[in-house]
Amino acid sequence: MIFVLPAYIANATPVISVKIIGRSTPLDRGMYAWDNKRILGDGKTVEGLISGILVGALSGIPIYFLMDIFRNVFQPLVLSIGAMIGDILGSFVKRRIGLERGRPLPPLDQLGFLISSLFFSYILYGLPAWASLDTFAALLVITFFLHLSTNYIAYFLRLKDRPY
Repeated sequence: MIFVLPAYIANATPVISVKIIGRSTPLDRGMYAWDNKRILGDGKTVEGLISGILVGALSGIPIYFLMDIFRNVFQPLVLSIGAMIGDILGSFVKRRIGLERGRPLPPLDQLGFLISSLFFSYILYGLPAWASLDTFAALLVITFFLHLSTNYIAYFLRLKDRPY
C-alpha cells in the first residue's frame, strides 16, 4: 500500500486543490472529439492535473528516503503521472460511451488510476520486489473499496457533488 501511496494521493488531490484554488480550467479547453462529445469534460482540469502530479510526487519523497521501497527518487513522480493519465483516460472512455461528467463506471473509476500508475512504473522500473499475483489482486480489491469510501467522505465534506 505504501508503494502506491503517491498514486492514491495524486488521484485524490485534484478534488481538494480545485476547491482551494476556486477555479478550474478544463484540460480539453471545451473541445469536442470526432463523435461530437467533449474530449474529457469539465471535470479534468489543468489545476487538478498539475496539483495531482506535484502533491503525489512530493508525498513519495519521504517514503523514498525513509523506507527504501522505490527504485529511485523519481518513481513516485512516475506513479503520480501514471495515476493522472489513468484518470484522464477513464474520462475519455466515459465520454465516448456517452456517460455524463460525474456518472459512475465501475470498476474503471476505482481502478483505472491504479492500473495505469503501476503500468508506467513497470515499464520504467520493472516489477517491484513485493510484486506477486496475490499482492496485485489484494491491492485491486483494497483500492476498489478504499476509493468508494473516500468518495463518500469527500461527498459528505462537500468536496464532491456526488458520492461516487
